[in-house]
Amino acid sequence: MEHIAAIMMLVGCSQGNIQCTELPAPAVGFETAEECQELLSPAIKAARDGYKIVYGKCAAVDPALFIEDATITWDITPSEELDVRITFDDPTAPVMVAEKRDRKDVISN
Repeated sequence: MEHIAAIMMLVGCSQGNIQCTELPAPAVGFETAEECQELLSPAIKAARDGYKIVYGKCAAVDPALFIEDATITWDITPSEELDVRITFDDPTAPVMVAEKRDRKDVISN
């Protein structure tokens, strides 16, 4: 299994920092942060064909945790930098299942 040490996040904006969207990166993940950094500048340059402003950043990922479910969030800071956050979902969190059926409510003590 491949170990992933970094991900690349690319964000393109068409009007200032108001209309921004995630862009596809050249790879899902990178085995080293250095590999990600090497490809970051060419990826930003290639994405500028379709967007006025392009932000890019490599974010480190703990390879041991990458197999877990993760949430990646990003934001453009007031200093116009891309902020990327990776949080891993708690695999031990309880799961609640809800069901709705056409039946009368039953109240019991």
